[in-house]
Amino acid sequence: MFDFFFYYKYIILFILFLKKSEIKFKSIDILEIFKSAVFFNVKNITDLNTLSVSNYYYFFKYFFGKIPFFFNYKHNFKLNVNYYSFFIIYNFKKKKIYYVFYFFINKIYFNISKILVSIKKEIDYWDFNINDMNFFIEKKNSIGFFHLKDNVNFHFFFKKNNFFKIINFFLIYKI
Repeated sequence: MFDFFFYYKYIILFILFLKKSEIKFKSIDILEIFKSAVFFNVKNITDLNTLSVSNYYYFFKYFFGKIPFFFNYKHNFKLNVNYYSFFIIYNFKKKKIYYVFYFFINKIYFNISKILVSIKKEIDYWDFNINDMNFFIEKKNSIGFFHLKDNVNFHFFFKKNNFFKIINFFLIYKI
């Protein structure tokens, strides 16, 4: 059965937006995202067996179905205490990029206060840093994300170095 509401809400409104905004946006200005990365920058934890580290793994497995990697591992020993710093990261490429982009736009960006998101715009990439991790505690799951202490970053890399095309690309999503 053909769903007219879905057709109007997602297809017709997009076509109308493109027709009415030819000054701001042209269909040839759409950029291609060639890589995205989701990562946690974990700094100065004293115990690697804490629940927060396992919750970072669970975060990736729950939302993306992927197991992340450790990256840039550093160890410091000060005043008889071991400090560990590392990145927990997963890079998405090819068709998997669009699921991450869809998840970020629809599930996070429009449901969270804009004060809690810091955006870094560069020519080649945009970096979104979610500052308040309480948003993920409200998700319905058995373990919960109660021990997520570090911020999650969504990093989107673009193929072309034209800043105006990047802005036009994100005008569609009103970011």
